[in-house]
Amino acid sequence: MSYDLASPDTSSTLLADIHYQDSAAAQALAAALREQFILDQKNDKYLPMYFMVGATSSTGDALGPLIGWFLKRKGFTGEYLGDTKAPVHATNLKEKVNDAWMRAMKRNKFPYIIAVDAAVGRPGRITVNRGPLKPGAGMGKTLPQVGAVHIMGGTAHFPFMIWFTDLDQSLEMAETIAEGLILFHREWETGVLTAK
Repeated sequence: MSYDLASPDTSSTLLADIHYQDSAAAQALAAALREQFILDQKNDKYLPMYFMVGATSSTGDALGPLIGWFLKRKGFTGEYLGDTKAPVHATNLKEKVNDAWMRAMKRNKFPYIIAVDAAVGRPGRITVNRGPLKPGAGMGKTLPQVGAVHIMGGTAHFPFMIWFTDLDQSLEMAETIAEGLILFHREWETGVLTAK
């Protein structure tokens, strides 16, 4: 659905900004998520839930679904919504937010939603931001906001270019973000993030 990285969002705070090809990118993403989870003072009643937004109809906007695809291939056992078979997009966004809540409640927890989407502007850069994702903002759409934290992956310079993003870039960026999400989840599973 894409977001606009070129226009700063004053309602969110930048936590990390790294290039997807940086060798420490996954570790930097996990560290930013860890620090924010601790700052938010979430206890063991909060379940990290990854929420990958995007459509598979274009290589740039498919970043979210590709991340879900990588999570599945890497044997991720945590909770996530959005992959290449069941993407989260404009028409099912509200339904998928409800699904996130239902999944967490089945485990007697509240969802701590970390939303991920493609972005217009600064191709190759991945940002982690405190505050909700505003999906579709880069394409002029007004959709429900989602998440306590959001990750943006810059895939194109201009909105129309999201259709022509190099597949290699989208795949590599998706794998890097997936690895960061897995690292954060492993740390959450140990219980150290919720220890008092």
